[in-house]
Amino acid sequence: MKFINNKRRLILFLLIGIISATSNIKINQNSEMEILFVYNAKSGLFNALTDYVHRQFSPSTYICNLCLITYDNWDRNQRWANYIDSLPIQVNFTYRDVVTQYHKLNEPVKLPLALLKNGEALSTFMTATEINNCQDDEALIKMFNEKLKNLGIIE
Repeated sequence: MKFINNKRRLILFLLIGIISATSNIKINQNSEMEILFVYNAKSGLFNALTDYVHRQFSPSTYICNLCLITYDNWDRNQRWANYIDSLPIQVNFTYRDVVTQYHKLNEPVKLPLALLKNGEALSTFMTATEINNCQDDEALIKMFNEKLKNLGIIE
């Protein structure tokens, strides 16, 4: 009986983590300027569960470094979340199967990446290579800050 209760608790924790992981997409198409991060992962509950298990048991073979850096076991990395929330620019997150619905990309791109939307113009803000070269949230935040400074968004 104890095993069944522990199993139910584990399933409950997994579902809570998955629901919170899939609910972090913020879309604000009215913003004049925004950064859009695109995870190299698919949206949806089943994909979130599969990705979660993969990240936990075999992180070295997981294909989305952005997910590994920006998510802890159950939710977004708190340091990363606080940093994003403190920025003077809108930052949104989406998945590879949603990005084509959200923005029309004219050419195939390597994921993960970050796009800069300025009015109707869309350009690459951070490439997959840049993101994949980051080892942790500190490196990602440092690179992100440098790029925001170069655009004059932060000092």
